[in-house]
Amino acid sequence: MIIAGGIIVPELQNLYEKSFFGIGFGIEGTPIDILPIYHLSQLMPNLNLLVVDEFLKFNGLDDGLVSKLKSRFVNSIIKLSRIFGFTPEILYCSEFMSSQEYVNVFNTIKDKILSCHELLEQVLQTIPENKKSLLSAKEYPMHEFACVKFLSDQGYLLKIGPSKEMEYDKIMKSLGLSINICYILDAYALGTKTADIVVHYIPGSRGPNNGQRIFLEDDKDKVKAKLLLGCDEALRYFCRIASVSGILKGKRHLCDEEIHALYGKKLKREAVSLVLENIVNPYQEAD
Repeated sequence: MIIAGGIIVPELQNLYEKSFFGIGFGIEGTPIDILPIYHLSQLMPNLNLLVVDEFLKFNGLDDGLVSKLKSRFVNSIIKLSRIFGFTPEILYCSEFMSSQEYVNVFNTIKDKILSCHELLEQVLQTIPENKKSLLSAKEYPMHEFACVKFLSDQGYLLKIGPSKEMEYDKIMKSLGLSINICYILDAYALGTKTADIVVHYIPGSRGPNNGQRIFLEDDKDKVKAKLLLGCDEALRYFCRIASVSGILKGKRHLCDEEIHALYGKKLKREAVSLVLENIVNPYQEAD
């Protein structure tokens, strides 16, 4: 049986009343890889999608563009809701990050980091090279920690995210933030010889070999062409998310054992068939 979302610690799913998954969006489109996150929200009705809209402004995007991209992302969620019959709870960072309560939390986190050389060095190492020229770069991760602390104070007990957040999560533990953490299954780029992990919701995340991503806006031919370039491990990932979609819709799907038994051309055929039948076709028909 495939667990929707592929969460690494499935036994946690029934233990927490309030949890959140930080999710963003980008210029290139909405990656198909938001599906495991959507599936997880369907499985965990008390999971909130935390849309990190304010963080795009820290990256230099103007308010108008952020608003436009956010609308496109929300429309993608609405279309998924038409397909699967479930609308997840959405919380926006912009709704609380200007509040005095949040500002107080942020200043406390910032002071704690700046007063500890070791913590500050760890934070600075999380800043990508292409972002270090931005004035807001140093405070970007501090805001990430402050958001987690703020939500923890609001009663959220579990933070779920991609494995790429492990580096941040280690720092959060050093900061003494009291929240449980687990990770969703990894997403992979296509068009590379190795299975390169990418961040599900960041369209520009393409792995060390600059792989390709599938977007919900892609037409069928483009989706098929990209899938045919995938290595086996990446294609098994796509079989999984398409099979979860099939389970939730009562359509054809494969169990994990069947997926693991697939190789080469047969794996490519199944990946293309399942993704088109269970994701791409329903999504396009939901217009």
